[in-house]
Amino acid sequence: MNATRPAFRPVSHPVPPPALLLPGLILLASISGLGVGVARVVTSFYAVELCATEFELGLIAGAQSIGIVLVSLPMGILVQRYGSRLLYVLGGTLGGIVFCLTPLVPQTQFLILCTVLGSFVMPARFVALNAVFLSQLETVGVKRAGWFRATHMLGFLLVAPALAVFLHEHFDYFGAFIGIGLIFFFPVLVSPLAIARHTPAPGSPPRLNGREIFAQLRLLFTEPELRRTSGFEFLSQAVTAYFGFFAVVIAIRAYQADEANAAWLLTAEGAFFVAALFLAGGLIARLGRTRAYRVGFLLLGGALIALSQPVPYPVFWLASCVLGVGLAVIYIVNFVIFGNLGKRIGMGRVSAITALVGPTGGFLGSILGGLFGSLWELQTIFLPLGIVCLLCLWRVERGEASTARAAAPPGVIGHAEIEEVSCFDPRP
Repeated sequence: MNATRPAFRPVSHPVPPPALLLPGLILLASISGLGVGVARVVTSFYAVELCATEFELGLIAGAQSIGIVLVSLPMGILVQRYGSRLLYVLGGTLGGIVFCLTPLVPQTQFLILCTVLGSFVMPARFVALNAVFLSQLETVGVKRAGWFRATHMLGFLLVAPALAVFLHEHFDYFGAFIGIGLIFFFPVLVSPLAIARHTPAPGSPPRLNGREIFAQLRLLFTEPELRRTSGFEFLSQAVTAYFGFFAVVIAIRAYQADEANAAWLLTAEGAFFVAALFLAGGLIARLGRTRAYRVGFLLLGGALIALSQPVPYPVFWLASCVLGVGLAVIYIVNFVIFGNLGKRIGMGRVSAITALVGPTGGFLGSILGGLFGSLWELQTIFLPLGIVCLLCLWRVERGEASTARAAAPPGVIGHAEIEEVSCFDPRP
């Protein structure tokens, strides 16, 4: 007897019981961020130890994103097909192996190669975890929209620099990279706390082919709001990547700071970034996206211009802290808009887009920063980044006017209502 077998695909994102969901996501995001953050700082120290040139430093910084740029969209399809947990476990395991191998050959070229290999497995972790949180954004609410990134950054920016210095001072680079590998392995064990095993459901699973990938990429051309928000995310991640890698180098070379002091500079910027992510959500919900974007880009532009000048070291620290606040404001607004777009377009697709545009900005910001930094001073590159952020104020006004005209009834703009309804969930 012949029977038709129903096609299947994974349920979008089933999750553990609500009592475990948020604590599990916080634990998983913070440990995941810790591993990436320690790797970033130790890699910077190791590159300086290997006497890398400015251009090689740019290659190393850019190599941290190149794989993410190339495989984020395919990972979005694989998450939809096989589920978040499998991809997260695979990414964590392979990432740990790569970092354990990194110190075996003490050469700049081998460091670049291992950094590239590591970047190809990062999207499996990021896209999987990001898709789970985006799918729960409606439950979490606007005031807690920044919590996922905040908990990730608790490990990435606050704990990681201090732990990286500890590993650097008490172990050789071999021991430090083995420690990074162990940090990558640990979240694999605790991932069931936040990511449930997917179950089959009726439907046809997406296939990993050029048509599916192009369909995701085409959204950037057919969805104006997605394109505009992705552009802002691209810029903010370019700023984050350039500051996160080169601020340490600038502090050491321009201000003669020791490695510990340079690492604490990242900790200070990260502390303000995380604090704003936790605390600014309610204020941003009341301001609406236009005013919130204005505040964010003004803070970013002013801080970057200050960082580009030969200011005293305490002023450099202060500008770094202001930069962290501005980046947090932009992130929260972007994330909520992405979440609302995901309800209409699909969370898997939007998660893949966010995993593409952000690292692409980080990759180009690092590569171009290193390239132009070899021609001019690394610190000077902050100036054009600040000018671009200030120019985004004009793009915000133009974009909001277009959104208002498209969404309002004939003859009515209703700007304030559009800000609240289309982009921000009014619930607490």
